[in-house]
Amino acid sequence: MKLLHTSDWHVGKAIRGHSRADEHRAVLAEIVAVADPEAVDLIVVAGDLFETAAPTPESEAIVYETFLGLAKIAPVVAISGNHDNPRRLLAVAPLLQLGNVTMVTEPLAPAAGGVFDLKVGGVGGPATTVRIALLPFVSQRGIVRADELMSDAAFQNAQRYAERMFRIVGALSESFSPETVNVFVGHAFVQGGAAGGGERLAHLAEEYSVPTTAFPATATYVALGHLHRAQVVRGASAIHYCGSPLQLDFGEEAQIKQVNVVQLEPGLPAKVHAVQLQAGRQLRTLVGSLADLAGLVNDPVVTGSEEISRPWLRVRLQEQPRAGLADEVRGLLGAGVVDVVIEHDGPTPKPRRRRDGRSPQELFAEFLAERSIEDPRLQRGFRQLLEDVEAGSQ
Repeated sequence: MKLLHTSDWHVGKAIRGHSRADEHRAVLAEIVAVADPEAVDLIVVAGDLFETAAPTPESEAIVYETFLGLAKIAPVVAISGNHDNPRRLLAVAPLLQLGNVTMVTEPLAPAAGGVFDLKVGGVGGPATTVRIALLPFVSQRGIVRADELMSDAAFQNAQRYAERMFRIVGALSESFSPETVNVFVGHAFVQGGAAGGGERLAHLAEEYSVPTTAFPATATYVALGHLHRAQVVRGASAIHYCGSPLQLDFGEEAQIKQVNVVQLEPGLPAKVHAVQLQAGRQLRTLVGSLADLAGLVNDPVVTGSEEISRPWLRVRLQEQPRAGLADEVRGLLGAGVVDVVIEHDGPTPKPRRRRDGRSPQELFAEFLAERSIEDPRLQRGFRQLLEDVEAGSQ
């Protein structure tokens, strides 16, 4: 049988206030176009469908229309990620099921839907049984009790999280059999994985890591979401992140985006074929003076022939600071310039601390450092409060 693995769509993600809805429509349509000629038997979406827990109607339309397009080709299995609202997705799960889309938003016992079998193929040959285990994102708050978070050291709670996730993965994969194709779908930070650059930093900390040894050799393929860089994680089975389909932030600008098409047979190693995605605007960083940038005005790599093909630009401008420099850069290179950083060799004024692009945990840690407060309990308590607020908004 053949499987298509995609994840981390992050529909609704903007770049410095600019909408990327058209890019998401284009790249998700491209994924549908990949699945069709490949004649896949199963499509896996491994979490982070949306950028926020409260997506706009436009974002929801993009995601659900993509589900319907994919479901016309093959059954779709999806889980929620750390950016998604599990309750919101659970509310529409029954409707999605009518459209051949199975949505799981919380860890379930195997008998309660955490594991199920799917028959594929059978036309002109024997059918293949695919055993699918599903593990949506689990926060530390959801797996380590509040009193432990407040009273114990961070390394103790990280160890508890890893141990309990190990047991959960083990329970879900316990029924994997040599006679079936065994697919584990999870949204997690697995040890040995490398961040892509656009992830939520708070959920890449050691406190959220899952050991690779949790995934047994009986797993034919482990389809992961959470890290935006496509990669293989070494383990006893084929453990893959397929990455995000778009370059979501400038930390991802050098990355080639892809989906994985995987050939699977019971008892045999997975054959993974990466299909490169072309849709979406590239992210590029330009460095130089105004004169240097003026020489790029007619460069199609920078300006593009159409808006959908023009890159988003971050400019590191080597000029003496003066009013209106950023506007001059945009006047030269167009509206695709979303960030201008002025670099110069003269005396550097004390920079203003910026909050945009930094997590609440980073800001709180900086607040404590400025006041020479060293108390790990405060950071753990702050993290718990933040997760309580996020859970309440869902």
